[in-house]
Amino acid sequence: MSNIFQDILEKLKQSEKQTLIRSSGSTRGSGNEKIRSGQSYLYKLRGMESEVIEIRFKKKIRGSFLTQALSETMKRYPYFNTKLIEKDGDFYIVQNDISLQVRKTKQLAKLGGIECGYHLIDVTYNDRSVFVSFHHALCDGRGIKPFIETLIWYYCRFAYGNEIRVDGIRYADEELLDGETADPFLGTYEYDDKKQFISLSRDAYALPENTTTNETINYRYEVTVSQKDFMATCKRNNATPVILLSIFMSKAITEIFPDYDKPINANIATDMREALGYPNTFKNCVKSMILPYDREFSALPLEEQGKKYREILNAQRDYDYCRHEANAMIGLFDRLDTLDSYDEKRKIMAFFEGMQLNTYIVSYLGQFNLGDNKTYLDGIHLYNSGTTGLGINMISCGEKFLLDFKQNFRSDRYVKSFLKQLDEFQIAYDVSEVIEFFTPTDKLLKRHDEGGQNS
Repeated sequence: MSNIFQDILEKLKQSEKQTLIRSSGSTRGSGNEKIRSGQSYLYKLRGMESEVIEIRFKKKIRGSFLTQALSETMKRYPYFNTKLIEKDGDFYIVQNDISLQVRKTKQLAKLGGIECGYHLIDVTYNDRSVFVSFHHALCDGRGIKPFIETLIWYYCRFAYGNEIRVDGIRYADEELLDGETADPFLGTYEYDDKKQFISLSRDAYALPENTTTNETINYRYEVTVSQKDFMATCKRNNATPVILLSIFMSKAITEIFPDYDKPINANIATDMREALGYPNTFKNCVKSMILPYDREFSALPLEEQGKKYREILNAQRDYDYCRHEANAMIGLFDRLDTLDSYDEKRKIMAFFEGMQLNTYIVSYLGQFNLGDNKTYLDGIHLYNSGTTGLGINMISCGEKFLLDFKQNFRSDRYVKSFLKQLDEFQIAYDVSEVIEFFTPTDKLLKRHDEGGQNS
C-alpha cells in the first residue's frame, strides 16, 4: 500500500514540475526553456562553484540603498529572478516566486539552495564590498555584466545622489533587447565547410601545479595595473590587453621553466555572440581560444609577437570557424538529449571533471561602463573556486586593470615572474598578499556538502 502512495506522490510531483516548466521561463511569457548553452556546468559530481564578481567601493555599503538598487535593477532583468527545475536529467529555467533579497554576510550562499531563495544569482555585501554570485549554467561573464552595471548605477543614485544617465546602461524602465533571452545552441549553424580553418594543438606544457586536489580553499593574488601605462605598451606593440597579458605571462613561465619542452598555451575564454547572430543574449556563449608561445615565437621582437597573436586570434574568431565550433558543442548537447536520467547524462559529462587546459587560462571581461560613478569605486574583481593550476581574470575598471591570479596552490612565483615583465616596461602596479578564498558549489541537487567560507 505504501508503494502505491509513493507512486501517486511521485506522479503528482512530476505533474507539478511539468506545469511549472510549461508556464514560464526566463520571462513569464515563455515556457519549456531547457538549459542548453550552460549544460556542461550542471553535471559536476559535487556541483558547480559559484562565480563571484566583487564590486569594491571606497565607502562602506549602505544596505538600505543596495536593497533599493537591487529592486530597481530586477525590473530590467526578469531572467535573473528565476530558478531551475530538474526533470529526467534536464534542467529548465522557470520564474521564481521568491524575490531576490540583499543580505549582509561574509558567507556566500550555495546557489540554487533555500538560503538564497533557490535563485541562480545572489547579492550580498559586507564592509565596502558587494558580492554578486552567479551560476555559469545560467549565464557567462558577458551575460551578467550589464546587470552589474545597472546595479552600480542605481546604488550610486540612491547612495550618492548621482542621477546622470550613462549611455549603454540598461535602466528599469527599458524593454529587453532583441534576443536577450535567446539560447544560441538550440539548432545547428550553416557555414563554409570548404574553408581551411586554423589548427592549433592543446598538447601544451603543463605546470607542475596543474593537478586536481581535494582542497576546497583556493588562493588568489590581486594585481592592480595602471591602464594608461599598460595601454601605451599595447599600442606600441600591436597588442590588445589580452595579447599583452598573455605574452607577459607566457614569457614569465618560460623564465621559471627555461627547459620547457612543449609550447606554453594561454587558453582565452572568447565570446561567440556576434558570429552566432545573438549579440544580446545573456546566456552562455563562449569558447576557448589558444595563444601558443614557443621558442621560435619568443625570439621575435615584441611588436612582431603582438602582430602574430592578432592574426592567430582573428583566425579563431572567424565567422565560419566559430559556427563550426558551435556545431560541435551542439552535437554534444543533442547526444545528452537522447539520455533519460541525470545519472546517464552525468556519466557522459564526467570527462569535464578531469579536463585540464594546459598551460593556463585567461578570461577578460572587458571595460565596465560606469560613467562618473567610477569615482566611487575602488575596483571590481572576478573569481571562483575550483581552479586547477593557474587562471587569470582581467577587468578594466576606471583607470585600472584588475588582474586576479586564481590558483589551487599558495606559491607566488608565477605572480612575481609576471610582475618582472611589468617592471621591464615601467608599467605601474600594486600587488596584494596572498588571499585565501572559497566560493561554494551549488545546491541544485542533493550532494555531499562541503564547508568553507568566503574571504
